[in-house]
Amino acid sequence: MSKTALADGPAIALSDEKIREQLELIIQDPVFRSSKRSIEFLRYVVEQTLLGFADQIKERTIGIEVFGRAPSYDTNMDHVVRTAAIELRKRLAIYYGEEQHRSELRMSLVPGSYIPHFSLATQLPPTEADTAPGVSGAAPADSLDATVSKPAPTEAGSVLRFRKKFAPLFIGGAILPAVLLAGLFAYPRLHRLTAQDRFWQPVLDTPGPVLLAVGYTANGPPTETAQAPEQTPMPTLHASSIPTVPFGDTVTIARVVGILEGHGRKVTIRRENSSSFSDLREGPVVLIGAFNNEWSLRLTQQLRYTLSLDAEKHLIYIKDARNPASRNWSWATNLPVAHSTGPGGQVMKDYALISRIWNSDTGHVVVVIGGLYTYGTEAAGEFLSDPELMQVIAKQIPQDDSHKNIQIVLGTTVTDDTPGPPKVLAVSVE
Repeated sequence: MSKTALADGPAIALSDEKIREQLELIIQDPVFRSSKRSIEFLRYVVEQTLLGFADQIKERTIGIEVFGRAPSYDTNMDHVVRTAAIELRKRLAIYYGEEQHRSELRMSLVPGSYIPHFSLATQLPPTEADTAPGVSGAAPADSLDATVSKPAPTEAGSVLRFRKKFAPLFIGGAILPAVLLAGLFAYPRLHRLTAQDRFWQPVLDTPGPVLLAVGYTANGPPTETAQAPEQTPMPTLHASSIPTVPFGDTVTIARVVGILEGHGRKVTIRRENSSSFSDLREGPVVLIGAFNNEWSLRLTQQLRYTLSLDAEKHLIYIKDARNPASRNWSWATNLPVAHSTGPGGQVMKDYALISRIWNSDTGHVVVVIGGLYTYGTEAAGEFLSDPELMQVIAKQIPQDDSHKNIQIVLGTTVTDDTPGPPKVLAVSVE
């Protein structure tokens, strides 16, 4: 049996069963269902508390047991727990800000710690002042807040303390309720996830390092692989003898690593031909490059938009399964690129395909970022790292289903060897 204390009243008993029932309600809600990281974090700290191990809920312990970090990992360099805690607090605030959840048993994290606090709907959650070290009568930050109880004071004393504490807020007797009500409705709007947040969320929510598999400079254009008649021909790559990475691809690598590490995620970078299927099963994967990355070619073949080759017309192009005859998004492989895009050369178009795939074979999300040529890859990296650019597709990205496949087709104008701003040409969610 767990207890939760009123600020100025007797402790109220909350059974472990009721707390676990509330936990299940929370993690099944759409606000949480798409965030595996928040679910695992909340479930861990609640269960540890109910088992009597609240004093062991520390940043390092959570990093090791929830997010798979090594026992010796540097918490000053790897902020995964702090980042996840911020996200969890935000989701709990959104959850309890919805009308249908306001009468439920409340869960929150004690300020200054990762220990959960359980309270009835009529109780106020703990504040920083309640838990600050050195405050008379305050519990230490790592103590079990849910087990603290105080002797009941007299009714007159309780009223006096209440009036003294909140008197400045009661101008006309209505300001506090109005402020609280406005806050409950405004919080979800102010903290609504952006299109960029929702796109990267399945990658960020999956524990473990993110594998970044990078393509190489190809030795000439791809050729067509002979397959069974009922199968779609797949382009075949020809690797260069020197394993170099195109400049535009390296810019995109830097942008993607910045996004992931900015959210406290560890990134492992490998060449795509050094990455096996077993590696792809270890966790989330980001593939950089299209026709220079064999995994990109393989994993997009069953989607609406695919990377294709028209050998007769000397084109590589993005194929739309609903309009297979179209060659609108194509790049000519028989033209000298340096001449076409050099200083004073003609303006050319490059195209990119971004795919966020839930791969049932690996059990993880895979993000594919690649242009028909390196300019498209660079434009795709710019798009994915710019929240304002991504807001264009905000309405198309599902908020609560990470198993949906999302594809974005981009176009960019190439002038003087430089790609222009990316433009969204098509979006598919399946």
